[in-house]
Amino acid sequence: MADGTEQSRYVKLTKAHDAPLEITPGELNQPVHVPQLEIRRCHECGQTLPESYEPPANEDWSTGIFACTEDTESCWNGLFCPCVLFGRNVESLREDIPWTQACICHAICVEGGIALAAATAIFHGIDPKMAFL
Repeated sequence: MADGTEQSRYVKLTKAHDAPLEITPGELNQPVHVPQLEIRRCHECGQTLPESYEPPANEDWSTGIFACTEDTESCWNGLFCPCVLFGRNVESLREDIPWTQACICHAICVEGGIALAAATAIFHGIDPKMAFL
């Protein structure tokens, strides 16, 4: 190779060997539109949306900031027994789950978790005024 007599293993391309189409740089890196794989997603979280989903219309508020006081039963339930309010909300969203089941789950997981954290802190001698649970 040093004397330049050895023949190259590569083929020299001429215009006769070029592809008939003119392709600009970066043209092949464009996304391909495949309609059967097109999925609608939420702009906020990226979650897949069902085919029948229609985004909510832009509407003005229909109630005031203290309108929650008009529904006193829900207000008192949420204040004194949030597990019951949670159970009723779950039942209104999903008919296959009874409100009692969701209520018990909320009571065990949320209120039970808070009670367990407080009991653990007291058992280990942690001063509640000095530590955050």
